[in-house]
Amino acid sequence: MENGAATRLVALPGAMLSMKESDLMLGGRDVMIDLPVPSFVVEHPKGLVLFDTGVNPQVAENPDQYWGRAAKFLNVRFSRNLTVDNQLREHGYNPADVKCVVVSHLHLDHAGGLALFPDAKFFIVKGELAHAYWPEPRLRPAFILGDILPTRGFDWQEVTQDTDIFGDGSLQMLRTVGHTPGECSLFVRLRHSPPVVLTGDTVHIRRQLTTLAPMPTDYDPNEAAESIKRLRRIQDLGLARLWVSHDPEDWKNYPHAME
Repeated sequence: MENGAATRLVALPGAMLSMKESDLMLGGRDVMIDLPVPSFVVEHPKGLVLFDTGVNPQVAENPDQYWGRAAKFLNVRFSRNLTVDNQLREHGYNPADVKCVVVSHLHLDHAGGLALFPDAKFFIVKGELAHAYWPEPRLRPAFILGDILPTRGFDWQEVTQDTDIFGDGSLQMLRTVGHTPGECSLFVRLRHSPPVVLTGDTVHIRRQLTTLAPMPTDYDPNEAAESIKRLRRIQDLGLARLWVSHDPEDWKNYPHAME
């Protein structure tokens, strides 16, 4: 069955970061960009699905202690009311009702709330977990063991290719690796809105869709560029719109609730 549809997509606000464009893409300018860090909840007849879990609640209390030097590099602004569980409640959802969590990757601004959903099934591209536990030295500051260790006994489903979450074509993990070994995006088909792809960190800002330039700290720049090309093809062919998760203009222009 390939004609299923989700009933609602809601963007949950989270932390705000600031980085130079030159740190987000090769050839970028020396200008600071404010980057939203949303999570997304999808209502589906078979259950509630969460895409990414934002920043760990401990960052709201003491960012320097929990994130170390990354807190100042990323210029993080965060408060307790913006944690993913509190935002779910704010939007009328019970966090305990989340059936599936799709993890775009395990960087500190996407995996901070994993432990808040102990009864969910977690979908992740194979290679991401192993890399997060033991990244190469230059990439270690982007991963926080405190985000990941509490989930060792959780129900993890590692996938090796594009994966249809419910088997009806409505929610499909797209393997878009390169930023990390297991980076993914999420295709969402809605009943009464055009399809949208949530890009995770496959793309950080829209300008990358034009330049195809990877991030300077991507795990594999060549794979990252190919994944950006894949998303641009999806957009150019009209198969779906792209919601670039960190792009401030996308956050401003997309409706935060799509039916």
